[in-house]
Formats: sequence, C-alpha cells, structure tokens
Amino acid sequence: RKTTCFCFPDTSVNQTPLQQNLNKLGARIGVLAIIICIGIFIIGWLTDRKDPSNPDSPAWLYMILVSVTLAVAAIPEGIPLCVTISLSIGCSDMVQ
Repeated sequence: RKTTCFCFPDTSVNQTPLQQNLNKLGARIGVLAIIICIGIFIIGWLTDRKDPSNPDSPAWLYMILVSVTLAVAAIPEGIPLCVTISLSIGCSDMVQ
C-alpha cells in the first residue's frame, strides 16, 4: 500500500465516478482556457495592442501578461465548492 507524505494513504486508484468526472471536467476547462489564451495572445499581437500605461513597451510583452492573467483566472477553483453545495441540497431534498 502506497502512502503520500508517509502519513496519508494513496487513494488515487480508488476514485469514485464523481471524482473521475470532476477531473475530466477540470482538464477540459484547463485545455479550453489555454486555447482561448493563445488565441487572445495571437489576436492582440497581430493587432499591435500595447500597454496603455506604457506605450513604449512591445505589444507581445503586454499580450503575454494579459494571456497569463486570463489563464490564471480561468483555473476552476470553485468546482468542488459547487459540487459540494449541489450534493448537500440534493441530500436535504432526499431527506424531506
């Protein structure tokens, strides 16, 4: 039996279908976010979008900053929270 950090058991093999689907959803959202960020970078670079506060800087540098910011913002951190709330609402409905 493998352990992580020498104290927690490795449960990655015994994932529930919900965990597997959430992992797939997170991966799809991540890939889609990367594709969109690359598209935004290319469009901004081709249209020569420059930083309004520093017009002397190159357009590609500004678009890299914008793309990385969008990629970080697109990380689906709220998915587990939404699933937990949905499951708790469903559980309370089943009790009633």
